[in-house]
Amino acid sequence: MANAIPSTSTSHPNDPIPCEPRELPQLTLRPAQSQSHPEQTSPKSSGDSIVWSTNSSDDSEAPMTPVTEPDHAVDEVVDKLQDLPAAAVNFPGQTRPRRASTTLISDSPTDIRRILGDGETATKLISQCCGGGCCLLKTLQPDTSASDFVPVVIPDNDAFRSLNLRLGPLSLDSLLTDTTPLPPVNMSFEPLPSKHDSYVSEVHKMPPKYVQPHPPYDVYSAPLYHARELTKPGAEKRTIHFDVDVTDYPDEGGVDFKVGGAVGVCPPNSQAIVDELFDILCIPKFVRDKPVTLKTTTGRWPTIWGEDQARELVTTRRELLTWCTDIQSHPPTKNLLRVMAEYSDAPNEQKILTYLCSAQGQAAFCDLRTTAHITVPQMLSAFPSSKPPLPALLSVLTQLMPRFYSLSNDPHISSARPGLPGNRRLIEMAVTIHETPDWHANGATRTGVGSGFMERMASAFVSAENEGIDPRSILDLRIPLFRGLMSNPLSKQFGGEGPMVLIGAGVGMAPFRGFILNRLKNANCANKIWLIQGVRDSMLDELYSGELGDHEREIKKVVQSRKVKVGESNEVKYVQDEVRVQADIVWFVINALDGRIFVCGSSKGMGEGVEESLIEVAMAKGNISRSQAEEFWAKKREDGQYIAETW
Repeated sequence: MANAIPSTSTSHPNDPIPCEPRELPQLTLRPAQSQSHPEQTSPKSSGDSIVWSTNSSDDSEAPMTPVTEPDHAVDEVVDKLQDLPAAAVNFPGQTRPRRASTTLISDSPTDIRRILGDGETATKLISQCCGGGCCLLKTLQPDTSASDFVPVVIPDNDAFRSLNLRLGPLSLDSLLTDTTPLPPVNMSFEPLPSKHDSYVSEVHKMPPKYVQPHPPYDVYSAPLYHARELTKPGAEKRTIHFDVDVTDYPDEGGVDFKVGGAVGVCPPNSQAIVDELFDILCIPKFVRDKPVTLKTTTGRWPTIWGEDQARELVTTRRELLTWCTDIQSHPPTKNLLRVMAEYSDAPNEQKILTYLCSAQGQAAFCDLRTTAHITVPQMLSAFPSSKPPLPALLSVLTQLMPRFYSLSNDPHISSARPGLPGNRRLIEMAVTIHETPDWHANGATRTGVGSGFMERMASAFVSAENEGIDPRSILDLRIPLFRGLMSNPLSKQFGGEGPMVLIGAGVGMAPFRGFILNRLKNANCANKIWLIQGVRDSMLDELYSGELGDHEREIKKVVQSRKVKVGESNEVKYVQDEVRVQADIVWFVINALDGRIFVCGSSKGMGEGVEESLIEVAMAKGNISRSQAEEFWAKKREDGQYIAETW
């Protein structure tokens, strides 16, 4: 149950002029203590230390992010669909609980109007492709009892079973309509000109030169200075801190790293998944790394944000699959399925793939896209007779794009630390490892492209240190990056000397570490800063614990989402609940001269919940209506006093 908005003498509807809450800790600054960490230990902070008064605040615990409730409108459609006549074929090994999107209904106009009403409602609902059952308006209705009905044979392999496809009464003779047309092949491989016989690929170290974020600038290969894990063993999501050396980053027209900014990391696909794809496509090993001339007819690929134009460049097939093509982050598209169908030798596999590209297979396609992410090797393994030529496959796959990570330090504060030569410059960031179940084996997991690459870098670094090897000089590990979003909302609006409330959950805490270090270094009113940090379990997941000063507990409230036993019931508190508890501070800050409130984290659950709690605070403390409170925060956002960076 949500906490009530407290009423106190400092902020109350009967006296709505906000006052600074009493008994606040008073802060002074002191020079940074010399660090005594050994060489292999990553520095805890690149800024000054903090000295606080002994006034203490309560240590309330509460959780981070509530589970987002399902869309009630979709639930209503699902319930109605389940009441209609249904026919479906369940295949052995498919035990996923039935959903409305696997229920086959008649396409009678009466039924459709009864569910969706008149007008354009049905068309609009279908176009959303939500997987909730609204796509089942064109379905197969063959007579399954007929003597000539022969169901399509289902591929018998683990990859196909992992897709959990519900195909319905599909036969080799089923009539399919509105099938996706075969997409054009917009590239080709040609022999290498003689002048490029000496082409050398550095595919396992850095991206090729043509992978450019902002021509003529290249992706910068930044040395990894250190890595350490922030979370403790047993944490639900592991988060790793990285120190990256950007001292030699080239000048780019005066644009510099900023506190609160983000860097773009260009991660490669893992060598294992690239080789797996090569093996599935039966591409010989001597061909994989052979230099070729790539000719494209249109598009910006294989650059990142280059011009849309035809290109001719020297590369290798491995470079294109490693650095330019996303083969594991996006659900399959109809274009991909259509290409696979075109090059499938088995009639049953070709029929299934074509069905997924047709109007009749729309429901199954929606289910395929709305389940867990499916890799390209997984799709090709599910239909083993399909061997598309690499140019046709690359023409329909999604481009591999950079991953952005917020800086967790102020890059303008000295990075001096033991063992680091003078005048070197480091940026710091925190990366949460994204893991999902893999189809290859029970209990196996796979990591995201970006976080998996960063984890591999960290693992190599830590392993070398544990073996007594200096990873900086021996391994020369590098992070391909560029300055990225130095004008995002957090970096653009941070500044001034007014009071601040920082509200973050999970890795959303990372940029606030840089904010606090900057404030303590430069602000005249350094004590007027408060942090509300959401974690799953404060014993395992709290990021940068102990790195915000000697008495950081005076400004920080840690809110944990794990259930805590209270009496006879389990009570769960969230970040937004702590915002309500701290209503006095929130109301004081947002009404103070140059006061600002920053929110960073997931938009679903946490972001929505915090916004609702801020509206409630304004209603209670300002004695205003809900519409007035919404208008109040909209104006604060417009004025740059309420800044939310959510994803």
